[in-house]
Amino acid sequence: MKKSYYLVILVSVLIIMIVSCRSIQPIVKTQPQQVQQLEQKKPELWMQDTYTAVDKNDPITFFNEFEINVTAEIPKTVIMFKDGATYKIDSSTVVSYTIPVMTPGVLIEARRERGQLIEMIISFDENDPNYNCSFRVMPNKTFTLNANKKITYEMKDYNVRATIKGDGSGLNHLLSNFFTQKSQVPVTGSAAGRNATGTKIISK
Repeated sequence: MKKSYYLVILVSVLIIMIVSCRSIQPIVKTQPQQVQQLEQKKPELWMQDTYTAVDKNDPITFFNEFEINVTAEIPKTVIMFKDGATYKIDSSTVVSYTIPVMTPGVLIEARRERGQLIEMIISFDENDPNYNCSFRVMPNKTFTLNANKKITYEMKDYNVRATIKGDGSGLNHLLSNFFTQKSQVPVTGSAAGRNATGTKIISK
């Protein structure tokens, strides 16, 4: 009886020790990890000489510097006859288009004169040509929004004028993302040395 009693106590103590050892976890110190982030740069001006051969097939995204607003009042006259009288009803439809600041767009046409890029047509909406805008080159080689624009409404074209919410200069530049990556290719060498050879006699 005593032997079985001691055996039970011994087994109990062993079980407690095993459980205690499993519950003790070693403390592992973690090294702080360095977090590398890419710096997001503000898009820069697209210049006339940035890439003179730019083409609509080039995978380049462009942006408008400021918000572009186009509002057109389209008149419509309706003639109505009633009870022997003729009624002329003048009405109008106001059409508004907005291109928010920094909207991404793609080049759909590049116009040149004498080999020089003078105008870039940018599409800011794939499904609506009314969001196509012309950016013309300036004397400082930047491209700015051409305020004179055409829109299509009910199969008719209308000449309108685009306005911007800008900085007071009246200019709305064409921008694009630019990233600079620098690399160095080391070219090293060691001179082998040269020894003079030959004989020269100088008489005095």
